[in-house]
Amino acid sequence: KKTLKKDELLIKEIIRGVLMTKIENIYKEIDTLMNQIEGEDAVEEVEREYVAYDNNAKLLLSSQDTESYLLEYEKICTQDTAVIECFDTKNHEELKNYITEKNISFDDLQIETITALKAAVEFLIYEAEEEEY
Repeated sequence: KKTLKKDELLIKEIIRGVLMTKIENIYKEIDTLMNQIEGEDAVEEVEREYVAYDNNAKLLLSSQDTESYLLEYEKICTQDTAVIECFDTKNHEELKNYITEKNISFDDLQIETITALKAAVEFLIYEAEEEEY
């Protein structure tokens, strides 16, 4: 039984490492997008708005499980404008239902969070560059 516990812990560590690598890679993609913004005003606008989205993503990523994630997500949805739309849902209730219906794992939810952050950044850049020209 001790070997089984050690194996389970090792597997969890490996999965956690893979998850962190995926998150780091998407953050690198976000950095690349940010470095490609054209126009000084657009850069300033995106950087200013990005901070709120990034802070919210970090709050969500620091959750310990799906339940605490959903509680934090509900707060963000009701108290903030920088809402990261995971799985194209519009509020925490839709997200909760989607997670339940599709049996989404907590790890997949975290990857979706950072992917949705990247999508939000792409949209911020699009809007800022449109205003620039």
